[in-house]
Amino acid sequence: MAAPQQKIFTVSQFVTAVSAYLEQGLGMIAVQGEVVDYKVAKDRLVFFELKDKESRVSCFMMKWDLHMPLEDGMEVKVVGTPKLFQQSGKFHLRVMEVELVGAGALQRAFAILKEKLEKEGLFAPERKRALPRFPEHIGLVTSQDAAACTDVLRVLKNRWSGLTITVAHVGVQGASAVPEIVGAIRWFNALRGPTSVTGRSDLAISRPDVLIVTRGGGSLEDLQAFNSEDVARAIFSSAIPVVVGVGHERDVTLADFVADVRAATPSNAAELVVPDRTEVAWQVNAFAQSMEQCLHRVIGVDRNRVMHSLQRLQDIVRQMMDAPRELITRFAESFQNFRNTLATLHERVTRYTQLLYALSPEATLTRGYSITFVGGKVVKSVRDVRTGDEVTTRLRDGSIPSVVRSKQVKLL
Repeated sequence: MAAPQQKIFTVSQFVTAVSAYLEQGLGMIAVQGEVVDYKVAKDRLVFFELKDKESRVSCFMMKWDLHMPLEDGMEVKVVGTPKLFQQSGKFHLRVMEVELVGAGALQRAFAILKEKLEKEGLFAPERKRALPRFPEHIGLVTSQDAAACTDVLRVLKNRWSGLTITVAHVGVQGASAVPEIVGAIRWFNALRGPTSVTGRSDLAISRPDVLIVTRGGGSLEDLQAFNSEDVARAIFSSAIPVVVGVGHERDVTLADFVADVRAATPSNAAELVVPDRTEVAWQVNAFAQSMEQCLHRVIGVDRNRVMHSLQRLQDIVRQMMDAPRELITRFAESFQNFRNTLATLHERVTRYTQLLYALSPEATLTRGYSITFVGGKVVKSVRDVRTGDEVTTRLRDGSIPSVVRSKQVKLL
């Protein structure tokens, strides 16, 4: 009987067939072990081995699929598919997810990443922003099925009314938690004006004033998503102020360090984001009373100033009124003196006029005297004329022309 003809594979075909058989036969599997020979090539290819007491298996993954720091000695659980390298034909596990196992590994990864991010300035106090005093729109990143979501919503609504609250439902633990939390933070930041979650106009929303990233308590493994580098960097890059409230007060995550404000619990996060209406009303009332008291003090001080100013104004007006009154009195006295002086002067002028008239040539002529002129000049002496001069004698009621025929000179 002839032997059945065997199928002959090329090496490449054989490697490909075995790799496909392993991948399809086993599918996605999870393997737990200790990390050894960890290294990163070309800043994108991650190689390491997992070992236990008896065996080792090579692992390969892309750096962007690794969301936590690794180092030799850490206990991890990886999820991936078994395959063969095409060129070398060596067996390996193509890793898609890595999860730290055990408190020691988690604490070590936490310390490594914390030191890295702190050196980069992600925790610097000076970059943290103050929260808005009275936010109108709050974005909530959490699992809507968790008690933390219920607590936050209850506290928000009890403390302040009229809020718009948009909940981005995400996983808060497990493999999907990190990309969902990062995606929700980025989605809120991408909002500008009115937009829509599902394309429905009734769900149109705008960018929140503040974000709350929260979940309830749990073990260190449960909170691992909030110790992720991707989540920390998403919070750091947020243009919207972020409040992180994860677990209980004793729980501390990297998200807490990078947040603008760290809350002790989910309920505390809600308390930090919105004011208490009762407290605000009390503050407004106290402020109003303080303003009223201050106003009374100001009015009292100003009343004294006004009264003093009015008194000064009254004095000035009185002075302004007294001055014209005094001027009028002085003017009346001066005017009376002027009239008296004028009367005296008039009397003197009358007397002097009468005297002048009595002594005038006209008055002298009236009394029977005459004046003789020669050549238009008054003859005061016989020596002023000569025989034959024509002279004019002026009398009270006319003049007489004559010719000097002779003259007598009286010797003194």
